[in-house]
Amino acid sequence: MSNIKHDEILLQVDHLKQYFKLGRKELKAVDDISFNIKRGEVFGLVGESGCGKTTTGRSIIRLYNNTGGEIRFKGKLIGIGEEEKKKKIAALRKSGDIEGAKKLSHELAQMRREMKEAVASGIMTKCQMIFQDPIASLDPRMTVRETIAEGLRIRGVRDKKYIDSMVKKVLEMVGLVEEHAERYPHEFSGGQRQRIGIARAIVLEPELIIADEPISALDVSIQAQVINLLNDLRHEMGLTILFIAHDLSVVKYFSDRIAVMYYGKIVEMADSDELFKNPLHPYTKSLLSAIPLPDPNYEKMRKRKIYIPSLEHDYSKEQPSLREIIPGHFVSCNTEELAKYQEQIKV
Repeated sequence: MSNIKHDEILLQVDHLKQYFKLGRKELKAVDDISFNIKRGEVFGLVGESGCGKTTTGRSIIRLYNNTGGEIRFKGKLIGIGEEEKKKKIAALRKSGDIEGAKKLSHELAQMRREMKEAVASGIMTKCQMIFQDPIASLDPRMTVRETIAEGLRIRGVRDKKYIDSMVKKVLEMVGLVEEHAERYPHEFSGGQRQRIGIARAIVLEPELIIADEPISALDVSIQAQVINLLNDLRHEMGLTILFIAHDLSVVKYFSDRIAVMYYGKIVEMADSDELFKNPLHPYTKSLLSAIPLPDPNYEKMRKRKIYIPSLEHDYSKEQPSLREIIPGHFVSCNTEELAKYQEQIKV
């Protein structure tokens, strides 16, 4: 861990958009979000179900072709919003700006080459994902050995002794034994299946792990074990983690920085301690008010804050954007709200 440069940006997401067509309509699952993750940190992405957290993770790892924006991993371009750029080119041609259309077409072609070279270099093997459902994410017809070794084989490794040694090594790292390698997923509990999923992710020795709600399908007693395992692996392997969850209390314990998502947009982003100490956006306050505490007296007095955007904001004159209130603390707001939030921080 001593060699890790904590100021080095490992993942850069700029204006990411992921839209899906629903008949004639368009679902804006992720709508223009930007953030970066520094090497060695845990970046928490939280929000209610359907807000776009998982879609963000899947877009980063290229399970989806992003509609708009750019994604860079280790400084290399791994995702470009071709659809958005093609629409801009068509609009420029329609308006008669042929030179502008040619320039943008040239830029797009150059970005395609850059992305193709990055993917061909094998950089994506350094970015792996742990899926939410440990049952659905494992092939029931493959043994644990075959499941874990699949990534190595796809990468071109043919040495059986090396593959067996790596399978044994990662099984031990996640708290399983060598004998488990010959079994099938249905022979394991939910927590053990998730450990197999983690082993599959770390066997390629990645630098970035996207953990998509890795504990939400597990019993509460097992959740702590999996979180502690991820924490141990983070320090042991020098991992950087994008931790996607809807449980803010878990995210606070595990994350260095947190971004809060609502309806495809990031509404607040800050260091973990800062976010819990000074929540500014009404939606963040609403999420925090929903966290239960093991204190009967507190629970009797606890009041849930319900977030209703139409009552909280007036964006008829000016639309919001993500603005920095104090260094490192960003909130989605317009100019009027910006002044209000700055006053709150001063107080």
